[in-house]
Amino acid sequence: MGPPTVSVSLTYIVTSDLFILFTVISRSKKPLRKVSETKRAEVQKCTKPTAAPKEPVLKAKPKQKAPESRCAHGTTVDEPAEIRRVIIGGYSIATWYASPYPDEYKQGGDLYICQRCLKYMRYRHTLEDHRCTDPFPRGRPIYEDTSTVLHEVDGKEHALYCQNMCLLSKLFLDQKTIYYDIGNFLFYVLLVKSTESNGSPYSFAGYFSKEKTSVDRNNLACILVLPPYRGQSYGQLLIEISYELTKIEHTTGGPEQPLSSQGFHSYRSYWRRAIVQTLLGESISAATHILHNECALRGHSHDWERNQRIFSLSRLALLTGIRIEDVLFTLDDLGLLEFWLGRHIVCIADETLHRVVAEHRINLNLRADPNGMILDFNIT
Repeated sequence: MGPPTVSVSLTYIVTSDLFILFTVISRSKKPLRKVSETKRAEVQKCTKPTAAPKEPVLKAKPKQKAPESRCAHGTTVDEPAEIRRVIIGGYSIATWYASPYPDEYKQGGDLYICQRCLKYMRYRHTLEDHRCTDPFPRGRPIYEDTSTVLHEVDGKEHALYCQNMCLLSKLFLDQKTIYYDIGNFLFYVLLVKSTESNGSPYSFAGYFSKEKTSVDRNNLACILVLPPYRGQSYGQLLIEISYELTKIEHTTGGPEQPLSSQGFHSYRSYWRRAIVQTLLGESISAATHILHNECALRGHSHDWERNQRIFSLSRLALLTGIRIEDVLFTLDDLGLLEFWLGRHIVCIADETLHRVVAEHRINLNLRADPNGMILDFNIT
């Protein structure tokens, strides 16, 4: 009596140094042999992005210190004054980190910023008397939906505006290091449409930047969403737009490394959603069957010619815009990489993917409007 007949759908991922067989088995009585811990560790070591290095904790020796007198803003007289609060767009926002604003603007503890030109001022009455004549929004629009608009601003053409934006972002970002040498960067400014008829039609909510030419294929260098606008998926929107721009360029990319802990979780969420969506929805017809003899799975009879999907890893990366190393990390992170018959395989049966979606609570809904991209512009 011959081996049992099963119906399968086969998909392959092939790289120069790694062969991945995507196999979908609809009826199989033999469970896949679990990947060994050694093999899983090898895959994770090769594919997992480098985490941000932990800074050593230095314990200072206790000192005998005279009592300090404090100013009204909580800063000791011996410590340099820093900005404790920034007022922009009707919001009063407590700052998180120091930013290299000129010293004279730090003395009062509060900083007032015009959300149109991002000019900073020391006093409230200066902001109230400020009549901004700068163009707003500046740059060219690249995305718009019912609640937001995104404009591309060249750091070389709008140097002062982008410098002010970087100084503002440093108040909320620990690892921000570039403030003035911004001519080689493009800035994508997120503006939220205002519902108030008597005010500005837009409010500055954040931005992301990227290098005009990146040797490391980085499609995002810095990202900021101001605290009042967090928790509304604007960060995911900026990440999605960065990858949409990458796909328009017909290439792959990713964020500048190392990622902060918060940044890593945001990107992992996007990678999971984008890759699962592609595996569920992308159907590719092949003129020829790759490795026909290998697909027979050592003598088993399969109805494999029907419902066949063939992937290359480079195609999966191009469809999502995600770098190959990040694709591999995500597949292993979701538990889709196994080791069977001496090879890495991925089971992508629809029921398996839906189970992964439920277990990891993956939201398959994109934040960006698919019709929101304005494509009639030249990529720099």
